[in-house]
Formats: sequence, C-alpha cells, structure tokens
Amino acid sequence: MTDQPWVAPGSSGPTEPARPVSGPPSGALPPPGSAPPGSAPGGYPPPGHPPAGYPAPGTVGGDGPGHPPGPPGQPGRPFARMDVRPGIIALRPLTLGDLYSGVFTTVRGNPGATIGLAAVTTFVFLLPTTALGAWLSGQSSFDIFDGSAAASDTLPSGLGLGLLGLYLPALGQFFSQILLAGFLAWVVGQAVLGRKVTMGQTWQGTRGVVLRMIGAVLVTMLASLLIAVVCLGVPIAIAVYADSAGAGGRGLVIGLVALGVLLWILVAFVVLVRWTFATPAIVLERLGVLASLRRSWSLVGGPLTGAFWRVFGIRLLTGVIVGIAAAVVTIPISLLLTLGATAFLGDDPTGSAFLVLQTVISGITGLVTGALATPFSSGVDALLYVDLRIRREGLDVRLIRAAQGAAEPPWPVVGA
Repeated sequence: MTDQPWVAPGSSGPTEPARPVSGPPSGALPPPGSAPPGSAPGGYPPPGHPPAGYPAPGTVGGDGPGHPPGPPGQPGRPFARMDVRPGIIALRPLTLGDLYSGVFTTVRGNPGATIGLAAVTTFVFLLPTTALGAWLSGQSSFDIFDGSAAASDTLPSGLGLGLLGLYLPALGQFFSQILLAGFLAWVVGQAVLGRKVTMGQTWQGTRGVVLRMIGAVLVTMLASLLIAVVCLGVPIAIAVYADSAGAGGRGLVIGLVALGVLLWILVAFVVLVRWTFATPAIVLERLGVLASLRRSWSLVGGPLTGAFWRVFGIRLLTGVIVGIAAAVVTIPISLLLTLGATAFLGDDPTGSAFLVLQTVISGITGLVTGALATPFSSGVDALLYVDLRIRREGLDVRLIRAAQGAAEPPWPVVGA
C-alpha cells in the first residue's frame, strides 16, 4: 500500500506531492482547532501546566501579593500592571507626583467640598474664638511705648488675659483642622472611585464619626503628655534624689534632664508618625478611636520596617510646601492689615489696642490658611493612607473590581 496523501471526495487532488511541515510559516496563524506543541488533545495544556504566556499556579504577576497579573504573552518576565484609573489616581502604588496631582485633581473637581467646606469650617471656628480673643486682649491696659512699664517688676494689668486672647484664634484653627482632615478623607475616598461630592454629601458622610475624630486627637494629645511626664519626670526625680543624697551635682541634673528631653522627642516622634492615619481609618473604615489608632500603627510600621520614613518624609515635605505657600499669601495680608490699622489707631496705640489688632489679624490669616492650605495637606494624608493599603493589602484589586461593579467598594460611597 503506497503512502499517498488523503484527498477529499470530489476534489481534483493535490497539485504537488505533500511535504512534511515543521511549523506554520512566519506570520501565519495556526489552523482552527489546532493545539500548540506539547498540548493535550483538544488544544488544552497538559494537566498541571498553565497556558502559554500565563503565570504558573500559585504565582502572582505584578508587584506583590493580591495584585492581578498583567497582559500575557511574555513568559518568564514580570507582568506590567494595567493603568486602571476610575478616579483621581491610577489604581497602583503611588509616587510622590501621583499623590500631589491626585490632590490637585480632587480640589479642581470638588471645589465646594474642599476649598469651600474648608473656608466654612474654619470660619465657624475662628469667628467665636477671634471675637473672644479680641475681647480678652482688650482687657489689658498698658502702653507699649511707656518705658516705665517695661522697667517695672510687675506685669501690666490684664497682660495674661491679653496674651490668652492673642492665641485663641490658633486654638480655633486647630479644632477646625481636626474636622477638615476627616472631611478631606471622605472627599478623597469618593474621588478615588470617580465620584464627586458636595458640601452636604460630605457632611452627611462624616457627621456620624465627628466625635471619634475628636476623640482620636484627644487621645493623641494625652499620650504625648503622658510620654512627656514619663520621659521628663523620671530623670528629674532621679536627679533630685541624687542631689539630695549628695551623690551628684548640677552637671548630673542637667545631663539627666537633657537625656529625658531627647527620649521624649524620640518616643513622641515615633508615636505621632505611626498614628498619622487614625482619622482616615475612622472616616473610611468606620473604626472606633482605639481601633483606628491600632490600624494606623500597623499600616505605617516601625522605623526599621514598613513605610515609616516614607510617610514621615512625604508629610514633612508637604508641610514645608504648605508653610511656604501660606507665608507667601498671609505675610502680605498681615502687613497690609497692620499698616491700615496702625494708621487708623494713630501713632501711639495702647497695648490693648495693639493686642486686639494682632488677634484680629491672626484670625483673618488663619481663615486664609485654613481655606487654601489645609485641603492640600489633609488630602495628601488621605491619599497616603490609600497608597499604604494598596502596597500592603492589595487594595487596588478591590478598587478595580468595585469600579467594574464586581465587588462592593471598600468604604461607604455617595448614593449607596
């Protein structure tokens, strides 16, 4: 029996003898239904082997655990992650430029819920504190140009109340920043999912956790005070005991106090950095006060592990940028207000009038700073929190699925 090629019925037969073919010609596609070399019948890979171009079972493409593989076709090489961007950021680990551009995009897309809400919140807190501060400053009665008052051994009448009034606007601005940090965390969380919000929606989404935000700040302040008492009180007590026992002198006291101050700074520095994201955790994860502090502590990590120094460095750089920008805006305003008020008060203003003037100027500049600078710094903190969860927990996968409607969002959303 001769080895002849098979010919379909009704055809005229091949025009030339069949030749063995080692593979498809360059650029040609394999015939339909054919399987790649080494595949099982039907075109499927052998059991236990992935299709060509896909990672083996148990391996993960991308940057780390929980991250989806990139497009197939390059076996043996890292897979590039798709740049999915449903909102203000690409859902992948963020760079410094991503953080800053994301905050600017949030502010441009939600001016009412960022700058507008910051201005309203700051005004609500600064109006009563500035008015009370101006009244207290007016209770002092002394002449700042009177040399006899400066040479007196007693403080001018009411000076303590005047100085207290001078710093009351700063206290009001501090409490407004507590709320603004939560408001901006909510706005940024919605913007990451591609949602815009209004002032009313932001307040509706955060009003239930306002007391928790205040509680987290108060616990942080109490912890800082406790650290100071321990780090400073113990060395001082040892130095006093040693001095009373005649075992040391002034040098020992100074050395122990300096050591206590250094220890206080180091411990407080570590604690405050690791508790940076308590407010975003409260707003976006609906955690309690202590749970949010533990959450932030674990997310940031310690100085020798985790993202501690990255978080500190980015927040420090952001603080410098915000401080310079605020100074550029507020210094001219302060000078103009001071010159105008001085011309109004005359050449010889009293001490109380001078303190009232400074209190009002402090309130006005605080309003400008709160409306323009606070949204940026609080927005950076919120995006840093999202970035840490992407890097440590694969949050980008859940965000991608939420954007596609295949999973619930990781935090409450507007209209849900």
